Amino acid sequence: MLVRLMGWHLPLDFSGGLAETSILVALGYITGLLLQGLSQGLVEKHILIQVWKGFPSERWLLPDDKHFSADYKERLRSLITERFKVTTEPELPPNCPPDHEQELRLRKNRELFSLCYHDVGNANPRPLILNAHYGLFRCLLTMFALLALLSLVELVCALLIRKSQAMALGVWTCLFAISAVIAYVRCKKRAEDFAQSVFDLFIVNATNKTTN
Repeated sequence: MLVRLMGWHLPLDFSGGLAETSILVALGYITGLLLQGLSQGLVEKHILIQVWKGFPSERWLLPDDKHFSADYKERLRSLITERFKVTTEPELPPNCPPDHEQELRLRKNRELFSLCYHDVGNANPRPLILNAHYGLFRCLLTMFALLALLSLVELVCALLIRKSQAMALGVWTCLFAISAVIAYVRCKKRAEDFAQSVFDLFIVNATNKTTN
């Protein structure tokens, strides 16, 4: 519908044959790879991380973050130190500016989370599933955001030139925008669930190993 309203179509004639179906499958696969690269290299790196001020796995271990209780963070840090024989505090230079200190702490927390994630391994499939869901919703967010932007441009053009199509394009713009918002909310939730599951599993596994 949107393609017809925009006045363009793919330069391929799909008649339902095996060759056309194979081309369609290949195009879908390539489009998925491109969306994956765009969502990770652009949307995640330059938008999501900036809006979230770091991944949940990095941000939740900051001293002033309130997501975890002080006891939980202290227990987690002590288990990390005992398990990997590493310090959980970054090396801060004298008179370190607050912005640089924040960056160093986030980098250190990223390293600690990576150790916890690899230590958990395949003991429980939950982190892998949540991480896959996060990647899926990140791609959906990218796709719907692009479609909303494209339909918005077409809507503006329709208001100036083809006013008869403005109503339909307005509906599609709203639908794509709403879908992008839903995808963002689910993407954020899955990123948080992924980080929480890794930390919880690490604490449980490390505590069991210590007890044994």
